[in-house]
This record gives sequence, C-alpha cells and structure tokens, in this order.
Amino acid sequence: MKLGIVGLSRAGKTTLFRALTGLDIPEEAGSGGKLYPVHGVVSVPDKRLEWLYDRLRPKKMTPIQVTYTDFQGGHLFSEDKRKYVAVLLNHIRPMDALVMVVRNFEDVVGGAPQVEEDFRSLHDEFILADLATAEKRLDKLREEKKKGKKISERERELLENCVEILNREEPLRNYPHIASAQELRGYTFLSGKPLLVVVNNSDEDDTLPEVDFKGVEVVPVRARLEMELMQLDEDEVDVFKKDFGIDKFARDMIISKSFALLDLVTFYTVNEDEARAWTVRAGTPAMKAAGVIHSDMERGFIRAEVIHFDDLYRAGSYSAAKKEGTLRLEGRDYVVQDGDIVQIRFST
Repeated sequence: MKLGIVGLSRAGKTTLFRALTGLDIPEEAGSGGKLYPVHGVVSVPDKRLEWLYDRLRPKKMTPIQVTYTDFQGGHLFSEDKRKYVAVLLNHIRPMDALVMVVRNFEDVVGGAPQVEEDFRSLHDEFILADLATAEKRLDKLREEKKKGKKISERERELLENCVEILNREEPLRNYPHIASAQELRGYTFLSGKPLLVVVNNSDEDDTLPEVDFKGVEVVPVRARLEMELMQLDEDEVDVFKKDFGIDKFARDMIISKSFALLDLVTFYTVNEDEARAWTVRAGTPAMKAAGVIHSDMERGFIRAEVIHFDDLYRAGSYSAAKKEGTLRLEGRDYVVQDGDIVQIRFST
C-alpha cells in the first residue's frame, strides 16, 4: 500500500514524512530541477493484533505496513508553482492514496497561512488534470468510431460521466462506482484517489481552522514538534508531551486513517510461530483471502476455520470459544469480515 505525501512548497511535507517514518531526510534534499521519491515503511497500529500476540504468545508479531513516499526537490520549484504541480502530478499517479499537507503556520518566505486557498489550489489541479485526461481519451474514441473501429461503449459512457462530474468541479472520489470501474483503472485519475488532508500547525496549535475541505477527512498535526520529539529519549518525550498537552502522537492517528482510506478489511492468522495481520478488499471470499497468505492455500482450499476477534476476546481462549460455538467452518464463498481470525485448511 503506497501513499504519496503531497502539498505546495514549504507546507512541511518532508517534516511530516520524518515524523511518520523516523527517517532522517534533509528537508532541502534534491537537485537538478527534478523531484525524486523517498520511501518510508511504517507499521499500522493494531490493538487486536497486540492482544493476540500477548495472549497466545507466538514467537513474533507481524503488523500491516504502509509505505509513505515523499517527493524531494520541491524547493527547486519555489519560483514556479505551476511547473512544480505539473511535475508532481506525474509522480503521484502510481500511488494508492494521497496525504495532502497544508501549511497553517507563519513562514518567513510564504508569510501568513492561507489554508483554504492552498487546499483548493492543489485540489483543483487534480480535477483539471483528470478532465484533460478524460477529454483527450474521449476525443480519440470518437475518432476511432468515425473510422469504423470498434470501441468500448462502456468506457465511453464512463468517461462522459467523468467529464460531467469534473466540469462541476467535483472530485471523482465522490463517485466510487465510477472511480473504481474496471474500464477506468488504467487512467489513474488523481481526484479519484482516496485523500487525507493534514493541516500542519505551529508547535503551540493543535486545532483545526474553520475551512471547507470539500468533505475530505482532515487531521491537525504539529509536524515539526512531533518530528523533534521522535529524536528524544523516552523519558524526555514524556516531559515534553506534558508541556505541550499531547495525550498521544498524531502520527498514530494519521497512519491509522491513511490505512482506513483504502477501504480494506483486516484479518488475522495465528500459529505458534507468528501472529500476523493481512488485508483484502471488502467483499473478498475466503478462498481468495487464502491466496493472499499463499497461492497454494487458494489452489488447494478446503475450508476456513473462522472466529471473529470479538468472540475470541470475549471467550478468552480458543477452547472456551469452541464450547460457546463461535469457532466455525466456512466454505470458499464465505466473505471475510474485518476482525476475522482465520485458519485455512487446504491440500497440496
């Protein structure tokens, strides 16, 4: 799962990246007038997995991980915002979702924050880029049809819907049945990608400004403060957290919400060696979920032994859950639910 960190110059994208990943990347890295990606892998906080590990005591615990990508070199385009945005858009198309950082602090170069203007500026660029892509493809389809070539009428219809939506200045993510349509997957529409907005505040401010973010989920963060706290010893961190009124790090909330953007469900496997979290798309049947663990399990699938985490937690043990009848066998078409603990029975 790949999430791209985007934003205008001096919004604090690299600061947030460092706060999330702990990687020590210079904020002014980059050269040659190009952007280049830097990747950082982080684990998704998971209380259910931690309970399984503590209670059942396997040898190790493997959480879900997400990859954040920061695009270094944005400062080289500080005098040409449109060129920077144009270059950035090409880099973020492969991302599964986007985290947009918006500056909400005084800056010696950028001056006073303009939260709504900055958000709309980049958000509108996504829409304009998608509109150009859709219109260009529609023109080509019309030309091919005039020449007597067979075209996909379903693709044409979906693209016309996209143009109508985008001309209303609406993002395609508001219409998931269109944005996720099989016929449009190759277009990597930017406004169709899941989006989380991070408002980057000053060290003393933990509030959200009263801004219309077009229905996008928003998280306030003091990125510089959290980045600096990550570099301290644990006993020093507790002191500074108290001084700044921090109950828990915003980074954990951002990581959890980033994962939630992708509309995935989490299921678990537990044996004596490992407690592990896995992800599949909502609506995935048990046999396909088995293939996420190992292709042999999908090919030789027989049954899935399933118990939901809540049932196991309430029972306290597998033996107690069996007595309560909450541990059950399911077939290949059973739809895996978020929180299921699964053991696959298969033949080789």
